[in-house]
Amino acid sequence: MSWRGDPVWLADVLRDAGLRVLEHDGWRDRGHGDFADIRGVLCHHTAGGGRNDWRIVQNGRPDLPGPLAQLVLEKDGTYRVIAAGVCWHAGRGSWPGWPTNNANYHTIGIEAVSRGDGSDWTPAQLDAYKRGCAAILRRIGRTASDCVAHREYSHEGKIDPAGIDMDEFRAEVQALIDGEDAPMSAAEVKQIQDFITGFCGPIGSDVKDIREQLCGLNERDANQYGGWPQLGGRTVVDALAEVLSRLEKLEA
Repeated sequence: MSWRGDPVWLADVLRDAGLRVLEHDGWRDRGHGDFADIRGVLCHHTAGGGRNDWRIVQNGRPDLPGPLAQLVLEKDGTYRVIAAGVCWHAGRGSWPGWPTNNANYHTIGIEAVSRGDGSDWTPAQLDAYKRGCAAILRRIGRTASDCVAHREYSHEGKIDPAGIDMDEFRAEVQALIDGEDAPMSAAEVKQIQDFITGFCGPIGSDVKDIREQLCGLNERDANQYGGWPQLGGRTVVDALAEVLSRLEKLEA
């Protein structure tokens, strides 16, 4: 099954998936002609990493006129919708079920903002990358097997999107297509841990402080805590449970 026609539905499909979307003026009429049919999504990185990477994708380079992809994915997970027509993003290459050396006319390109060394992906961006791919593939009736890295397709030595394990990525995209929530990848977990460590210090270093905030300053024994005087000797959890219990009785 293939979707025939231009994807003028891109912005709506991404929004329906709960993603942030910024529509660029004129995107529905921007492109190098019309699609033959749409068979998948080709994943890229911009190799810049700056806030103005989208300008090159929309306007092109001296050696290649824009638009260079239908979508740009920012670090905060926002999608910029650049074009609905064909874009110059694929180059020469092949993938099962796609025409050899002609993927521009059959795939939607996503340029994710990144330096291109695999070190600067954000959790929000990776999550939006998977959710966006899943939403598009669901719309065109394809599976995650048609979610492809440029490096997997290319015969020209491309490396993008660097640092993303595509087998893991596709498994998470397929889970989303099937209506399941994608688990965080090992890379995303590490990024969250690194963020927490940078913001709060080494994980575990403040456990005692957190415990005291929740349970009170004075431990009574290994399994019970003294609670807070201002909460009637209750822990935070016990105090919340008491509030909920009283609210339920009022509603009864």
